[in-house]
Amino acid sequence: MIVATVILGALIGGAVVVSRVLLNDTARMVDADEAVERFRAQTTVAPTTAPAAASTTTAAVALATTPAPGVYRYATVGIETIDSLGGTEHAYPAETTLTVTPDGCGVLLRWDLLKERYEEFRLCATLEGIELQPTSAAYHEFFGVGQRQEIVCDREVLVVPSDGAAREVVPLACTIDQQLWLPEWEVVGSELLTVAGSPVDTTHVRMHIADEDQYWERTVVEWWLDEHGLPVRMTTTKESKSPSDLVGDVIYTEQYTADLVSLDPLR
Repeated sequence: MIVATVILGALIGGAVVVSRVLLNDTARMVDADEAVERFRAQTTVAPTTAPAAASTTTAAVALATTPAPGVYRYATVGIETIDSLGGTEHAYPAETTLTVTPDGCGVLLRWDLLKERYEEFRLCATLEGIELQPTSAAYHEFFGVGQRQEIVCDREVLVVPSDGAAREVVPLACTIDQQLWLPEWEVVGSELLTVAGSPVDTTHVRMHIADEDQYWERTVVEWWLDEHGLPVRMTTTKESKSPSDLVGDVIYTEQYTADLVSLDPLR
């Protein structure tokens, strides 16, 4: 999903204080029942996937639609690590959930890898296709200290073009908690995947960061999205180095692969 540079200075600084009392790090699963319960509590109106622009278009125009609200399950393999305070790792559970709820011009997607690790991003349907919106968020927690990072970019990104054609690299200027972050997005092309034995046409999208300054980041995020923008497969490889006044530089790594189990959401 949107994988933010992990600015761990404040988080690890807090963890130092906590660890003096009790050095304890946890990695807890968010199961499907819990995700469905939260979805039901947050969804109070009948969901719709029709884009807001529908009333201003003609019947001749094929309009994209965002994913149906609900809780989607993913077969997952992955891990995140940090090297500070003796190092720790969070192994991701065999099943993770992505919750889709109506939001603004489209939907909000929240992917819970753990109670200590989630991501949020937004999709909208337009005449050009499905667009990734400029605001998102990421949450990390280590040694009982959590940090939610707000991500704001300078523009939307077309991730599922209506014409199905590949797109050249689009550089973005973003901030994570007011610090500069420069991802690049590319629509690679169309690929056929399988979900529960059924073929699904997907658009392969890649986000890339190669920042080689003192505090570096090397990230490749790849999504395979269905016609509505629902992730059918998600992969990431990432490593970054961040400053911390209290414990020195912090190296963070993350790798995962997640495959959609069913196109039918839980509700």
